[in-house]
Amino acid sequence: MTQGLKEPKVWLITGALTGFGRLMTQLVLSHGDSCVATSLDPSALQDLSTQYGTKLLNLHLDVTDASGIKSVFSAAKAHFGRLDVVYNNAGLGFYGVVESVPEEAARKLFDVNFWAVVAVSKEAVRFFRDENPTKGGKLFIMSSTVGLWPISQIGHYAATKHAVEAVTLSMMRELKPEWNIQTTLVEPGWFLTPILGKSSGRWYDCPELYGGDERTGLRIKGIGKPGDPEKAVELIYSVAQREKLPEHLPIGELVIKSLRSLAKRWTAVADEWEVEGGKTEFGEGTPLDVLD
Repeated sequence: MTQGLKEPKVWLITGALTGFGRLMTQLVLSHGDSCVATSLDPSALQDLSTQYGTKLLNLHLDVTDASGIKSVFSAAKAHFGRLDVVYNNAGLGFYGVVESVPEEAARKLFDVNFWAVVAVSKEAVRFFRDENPTKGGKLFIMSSTVGLWPISQIGHYAATKHAVEAVTLSMMRELKPEWNIQTTLVEPGWFLTPILGKSSGRWYDCPELYGGDERTGLRIKGIGKPGDPEKAVELIYSVAQREKLPEHLPIGELVIKSLRSLAKRWTAVADEWEVEGGKTEFGEGTPLDVLD
């Protein structure tokens, strides 16, 4: 390859139908990289298939189907021979106070936003370690600012992202350095993507005790300027070119402010309970036999 030019990468993107996934697919291909784009409706990406030909492998995937996940990774190996970057992006969203959300809807949300994300991450790790000709790869996992700082009427969605944060941070510490697998949690704030729109149909009316049909989606408009999703995916793409990835990638003014507020909040909690909370350990003669 000509000196000074980066080697094209092979990406696998879940949730490529709309939003961040579609934009990332377009960006990756425009930079000369190859892409395995997965979604529930591959026909919606036919324009990209026509434009980029064999550089785009456009596949159907329901991320809640474990066998389907394995199949798209196998197809990626057969078509491109390797994967360099996995963008674990597919997800759902809805609004509603905790009391108003049906359990069935909440469980479906966890199936997609947590269990499916974990399944894709596990398969990415296995592929990077066991299948890639050169061991290693980069894994980007879509989280959210509400996974760090929940707001009202979005509690179940925030819970899924909170769970993704926890399991991913644990996984990061389990991966052996010699596997050369790097992982980044992408934590966007408020960006104008379809997951926030009324067209999604995912609204659960608030009981009158909570103020009727006042909706988070409407109130969100007052919490700051929304982010441009095209700028967000450009940042993610640029970070993917780095030799060393960050564990966290907060994107947007809202999430930066939230992180600073969260740090102050937890510092205040630690200060308040440092004396009483810090005096609960065993003294001399700790009974470690209870662990046997």
